[in-house]
Amino acid sequence: MGTLLKVDEWKSPSGNYYVADVHTWKNWRHFARILDREEDVEAFSEYLRTKRGAIVDGYYPDKDFLMFHWKDYGNAHQFKLDVNRIARKKNYLV
Repeated sequence: MGTLLKVDEWKSPSGNYYVADVHTWKNWRHFARILDREEDVEAFSEYLRTKRGAIVDGYYPDKDFLMFHWKDYGNAHQFKLDVNRIARKKNYLV
């Protein structure tokens, strides 16, 4: 049986804010599914930039890893709250 997806936020030494699943280390596709945005990586990256205020650092296809961060704590915190709230509502297990 899986566990409920739960993401955390943190501030790096460089001052950037990150949000990720640090418990099971699931990738960006789980964020896309939670938010009903199961598009390709380019479309999801654009969503993060335009709707969530994130800075997309890059996509590493060999690991299917999308790196993104925020300069603004408020945007990062809201993203974390939204993902966790929707995961609870959908009972999204990983």
